[in-house]
Amino acid sequence: MFTLFNASDIFLVTTTSIQIFSLLHIISDFAIDQVDPQGNFIVIENAGSTGRDQDMKNWSIRRKIDSKEDIVYKFPDNFVLQSRSCVRIFSRNGSIGLVNQKEALVADNIPTWGTDSHMVTRLLDANGDEGDLFDQKKF
Repeated sequence: MFTLFNASDIFLVTTTSIQIFSLLHIISDFAIDQVDPQGNFIVIENAGSTGRDQDMKNWSIRRKIDSKEDIVYKFPDNFVLQSRSCVRIFSRNGSIGLVNQKEALVADNIPTWGTDSHMVTRLLDANGDEGDLFDQKKF
């Protein structure tokens, strides 16, 4: 069973084995669009309401899994996220079999984005300010 509940800026997705809460408090055009429940990839979106491409130098993703140490990914210095587009950032293990997927990056130093009972993923801009948060809980 798959249920989607949308109330203002809180979304609840329920399957038989996992419930995912996504609290979106976007302060820019950028969002964590998707986090793979198996820890293979994360998708970041540039909604592009200003029509601007974004230089992602010094931007990062921080993922906290239960009480474990944060997983941190820093975007390549030369990466620009085009307006109205997405990028999928694969973990090293998640990229196995990846064949020339456009708009994909591979986090070679991250074997998996990880899974457990509570996972919080944050998108941080070049100043370290939080642009979005994606909160997942398994029940």
